[in-house]
Amino acid sequence: MKLNLKHGILTAFTLFCMSASSFAKVERTTVYMFGFSASFTDSVAYVTDMQQLDSAYIEAKQKFLIDRVVYSDQLQTYLEAMNLMQNCTCTVFFDTKKSKLEETYEKIRKRYIEDKGIVLKTLEPGDFKFQSPAYTPQSFAQETEQLKSGKKGKGRKASKEETFKK
Repeated sequence: MKLNLKHGILTAFTLFCMSASSFAKVERTTVYMFGFSASFTDSVAYVTDMQQLDSAYIEAKQKFLIDRVVYSDQLQTYLEAMNLMQNCTCTVFFDTKKSKLEETYEKIRKRYIEDKGIVLKTLEPGDFKFQSPAYTPQSFAQETEQLKSGKKGKGRKASKEETFKK
């Protein structure tokens, strides 16, 4: 009986945490952003120009850019498609204030310009442009259903029984 009570409390706590996180305020705002790409196997690094995105989404309290991975994937796809850099690691820097991002931009540029082992190349303005993805918040009901069914997102790992049956 005590075990069931512990499981019930744990489940309630988990659902509470999920509901609290799913109701985090996300707001559409203007952000300034630039991308950076480097490779462990190449002495060339790329940086984009600073760009203004009018329809980016951030989590209001933590100032966390929603879909950061999508933006860095856009840069990686562009560099690979243009045969500029293969197997690169891309990241994006952003801020809601242009002046703060300009400081970060200059620090990054200075660090890599001073490093004689790396050649920093700037992508020409207009060559590459970040695109804001459509933001669709996942509802609490969808998250709860995924938790109950044991599925996380689109993909699912096979259980041990399914793996050994093959």
